[in-house]
Amino acid sequence: MTRRETRTAGFARRSLAAVVVLLAAVLVAAPVTARAQVRIADGTTCSLTVERCPVEGQAFHLAQLASMDAAGRLTAVPALADAVAETGIDPATFDEGTTGETLSRAATSYAGYVASAAGSFVEKDAKAAAATAGSAAADGKAGLSASFAGLEPGMYLLTADPATANGTTYTMLPGLVIVPRVDGSTYATDCQVEAKFEEQPQERPHNRVIKLWQRDSASTRPDSVRVAIYDGDQPYREVTLDASNNWTYEWDGEGSWSVREKDVPAGYTCSVLMASASANAGQAGSGQATSGQATAAQAGTDFTLTNKAASETPNTPGGTRGTTKPGPKTGDATSTLLPEVLLCAGGALLIFGFAGRRKEKDRA
Repeated sequence: MTRRETRTAGFARRSLAAVVVLLAAVLVAAPVTARAQVRIADGTTCSLTVERCPVEGQAFHLAQLASMDAAGRLTAVPALADAVAETGIDPATFDEGTTGETLSRAATSYAGYVASAAGSFVEKDAKAAAATAGSAAADGKAGLSASFAGLEPGMYLLTADPATANGTTYTMLPGLVIVPRVDGSTYATDCQVEAKFEEQPQERPHNRVIKLWQRDSASTRPDSVRVAIYDGDQPYREVTLDASNNWTYEWDGEGSWSVREKDVPAGYTCSVLMASASANAGQAGSGQATSGQATAAQAGTDFTLTNKAASETPNTPGGTRGTTKPGPKTGDATSTLLPEVLLCAGGALLIFGFAGRRKEKDRA
């Protein structure tokens, strides 16, 4: 190979190497360039939907903790300054590599500061409601969701009030949500998050309504009665009491409860006795109503509805729950007068007896 050919081959190799290096540099810079082109326009607003909510009407809350600039960088809002200083957790350090454990710790740490500085953060509220048709959860839960709109780009603390349904209380741990979210080469402004809840057995007051019958027989009383239950001035439930449920209905929950028998049977009067559920069975409560309605401000309440026949009939053996024997007649004056008369008459006879014996002794 001549010297000229050698120089030509070396130049070709150097040129090829330069092209390879340039191409590698372009490939490395490409993602950065693409990301640099993803910018958030001024005035952008976002929405957030919390999916798979367990209880209809459950309240959800958002509090803005950080703002987001056009490049997607987070900056803590002024109201979060104390939390950042005292916890050492700064939203500005969060990126795609931030672990779930760090985010969870940040959420639970921030929650106390938000609660103690109510009104200092930009906050929004929403309630769980039925989702649109066809969007029910695949696991069979009702398609309930809570929606927030008009959110400025940034990071938010998501919390929810505990809620109870079907004997289970659902509690959500605080969580952090960032909107908008990177979606390829663009930002998605309509965001969704799936609610995660801790489930615990229901721990609420236990209430009962019991039907009792007086001064009648099982053969003459109605087969069933209807009872309306109210929470304050709002109807709660209407139930049927009969022998199949032992003339008893039970439910859980706090409320300003009251009960009323619907359509009291002809020939009967209805009275309601209210007592704390923790009181011993058979002890009278703190209030009684003779109109068939009672109210209860305390939790855990027993209501005893007594239907008394206008005319007394003998009780039949083997009656249903609620059959009670007639009590003593406290309004019959002869029930106490007769013993007193007999007692006085007996005393008079004793006095006359002693007087007669004395006279006989004096004559002797």
